[in-house]
Amino acid sequence: MTARKLLVIRFSAMGDVVLLVPALKSLLHAYRDISVTVVTRPRFAPFFAGIPRLEVVGADVDVTYRGLRGMYGLARMLIKRGPFEVAFDLHDHLRTMILRTILRLSGLRVIVFKKGRHEKKELVRPRNKVVRQLPHTVDRYREAFTRYGLRFEMLPGPFLVPDETTVADTRQWLIGNGLTPGLQKWIGIAPFANHRTKIWPGEYVNRLIELLLKRTDCHFFLFGGGREEIAFFEKVRAAFPAKCTIVAGALEMQQEIALMTLLDVMVCVDSSNMHLAALAGTPLLSLWGGTHPYTGFGPYLYDASAILQIGRDELPCRPCSVYGKETCLRGDFACLYRLTPELVSQQIFRKLVL
Repeated sequence: MTARKLLVIRFSAMGDVVLLVPALKSLLHAYRDISVTVVTRPRFAPFFAGIPRLEVVGADVDVTYRGLRGMYGLARMLIKRGPFEVAFDLHDHLRTMILRTILRLSGLRVIVFKKGRHEKKELVRPRNKVVRQLPHTVDRYREAFTRYGLRFEMLPGPFLVPDETTVADTRQWLIGNGLTPGLQKWIGIAPFANHRTKIWPGEYVNRLIELLLKRTDCHFFLFGGGREEIAFFEKVRAAFPAKCTIVAGALEMQQEIALMTLLDVMVCVDSSNMHLAALAGTPLLSLWGGTHPYTGFGPYLYDASAILQIGRDELPCRPCSVYGKETCLRGDFACLYRLTPELVSQQIFRKLVL
């Protein structure tokens, strides 16, 4: 029997792309006669490793497939890889609008997911906010498949499960750093994000480590990326040389996920690291500033105990953005600075049952 071939398009951002994994795993589990081709940025391909009947087409939309001519070239390449029964635009961005138009002109049916732009704008506007829980991004993806007639139940997590080789390589790296699981509490810290309204104050990190070390023996893994973030982590490690390991820049993506599965708790902001940890099934404490889980980007399948934020009764300006921004309506980023190390440590102790 020839498999039904579906095309799924989602270029960025990292968190949105990795949130495809629960929906696609559940879809392919329910429909054994279906195969899926995912078109995304090449660096996101590892998220989909090991999923049966799924292949990834890496599309560098910044170089090879840039602009209108690039989208035309990408469309031609995809058409040759077909025939596809249907394409799903799960991005709904200018690039994918161009791409899906070309695909439609070739005769391919295209389903576009409901991004919810209007209701998200109502939630984050400065005045007269309409505050309500919006559908999770995973559920928006699933709805697009359902609208086409593909109905399925969502599988339970974890959804990111590193293979045996990756796990072995990660454990070897830990041994090389003198670390053995189970001897201490292992805590991941990921305070950075792409936008200022989501970044936990850097001066709070050392204080948090001090508070935690006063009550329990633990080791800290510092997650992030980029030169500036690594430079910051170097200063943190210098203050606690025997208690901190810098993960940023040291491991590949799949190895970072394997390490997350070994943590006792992951402390992170609204970022891709939060989604990676959540889909890996790691105990989680996510810190929310200018954004809000109501926008549909909260840690998937986690309850309110995994979220720490200042309530709207105290800061009615929240949320001020769907994805984060660089400025604060108040000018003081109170939503982040009021998430003090003392408050965060209390929540961590509850998760560690100390």
